[in-house]
Amino acid sequence: MDIVKGNMGWIEVIVGPMFSGKSEELIRRLRRAEYGKQRVQIFKPVIDQRYAKSGIVSHSGLEIPSELIGAGSEILERVAARTEVVGIDEAQFLGEGIVDACSRLAELGKRVIVAGLDTDFMGRPFEPMPRLLAVSEEITKLLAICMRCGNPAVHTQRLVASEELIVVGATGMYEARCRRCFEPQLAHQKIEEENKQATAPNLLRARAGSS
Repeated sequence: MDIVKGNMGWIEVIVGPMFSGKSEELIRRLRRAEYGKQRVQIFKPVIDQRYAKSGIVSHSGLEIPSELIGAGSEILERVAARTEVVGIDEAQFLGEGIVDACSRLAELGKRVIVAGLDTDFMGRPFEPMPRLLAVSEEITKLLAICMRCGNPAVHTQRLVASEELIVVGATGMYEARCRRCFEPQLAHQKIEEENKQATAPNLLRARAGSS
C-alpha cells in the first residue's frame, strides 16, 4: 500500500492456487507489522489443522500463532479495540460473513490482511473470495509452479475421489497445475473408477451364481 493518511483502514487480499506461497506471504506481512510494534491479531478456520492445531503454517514450514474461528462473523466479536492489524488465513472456508467482517474492520481503521484460494477444485470462483476481492484496496495474485510441466500454475488440482467443495488436504491430495494441464473433471473420473472397482467383484459373484 502507498502511504495512508489519517486513521484509515483497508483490506489487502492475497490469492492464488495451493502451493503458491499465500500463507508465507501473509506471515511475512504480519511479522513485519509485529516488528513495527503494531498490535496484531491473527485468525484461521478451525477446520484447517493440517500442520498445526492453532498456528498458521506455510508449506515451507513458517509458522505464526493464530486463533481458531468457525465463521468469518466471529472475528468482529474477537478483535480487540486496540488491535491495529488483523490477519486471516484460508478465508474461503469462513463463509459469507467474512466479507462484512473485513469491511467493518477496515471502517474501524484497521489494516486487514486476508489470504485464500480464489478458485475451487473445478476452477470456479471460490465464494466468498470474489466478493472480498471486490471490496479490497489491494490484491496480490500469486502463482505456483505446475507439477506436470513447470509452467506458471493458477489452478489447484484435486487428486482424490471427492466432489465435496471443501476437502482439506495438502501434498498427495492436491497439486498445482497450469491452465493447459488442469483437469477439472479428474475428481469425478476418480469417483467413477472407484465405483467400477467396487461393483466388479459383485458382478463376478452374480455371474458365478447364475452359471
